[in-house]
Amino acid sequence: RIIDIFPGDQQSQIRSMLSESLEAVISQSLLKKKGGGRVAAQEILIGVPAVRNLIREQKLHQIPGMMQTGKGVGMCTLDMALQELVKKNLIDKSYMPKSVLGGGATAGAAHAA
Repeated sequence: RIIDIFPGDQQSQIRSMLSESLEAVISQSLLKKKGGGRVAAQEILIGVPAVRNLIREQKLHQIPGMMQTGKGVGMCTLDMALQELVKKNLIDKSYMPKSVLGGGATAGAAHAA
């Protein structure tokens, strides 16, 4: 989304600049917690060299997969965060996307670049 706000003839340069300066992108959703209160589900993208390369090469559709395999460096998709909160019995399963529960596909939130 960040790149799309620039004119088409500048997007390649912006993509390169973003890939060089990106450290991390963190998104969170506050959800109703079982028993009251709220709990944050966080999606985390770390600007590792492989992610930077995907941004430079305009392969943004591959970023969610990179986030799934990047758990060891602290990356986490929203679906992964929701699964963990359900596993810890902090939220109801109704927050889970159909794709995680065995239904259709969902769009990842990793399209900030």
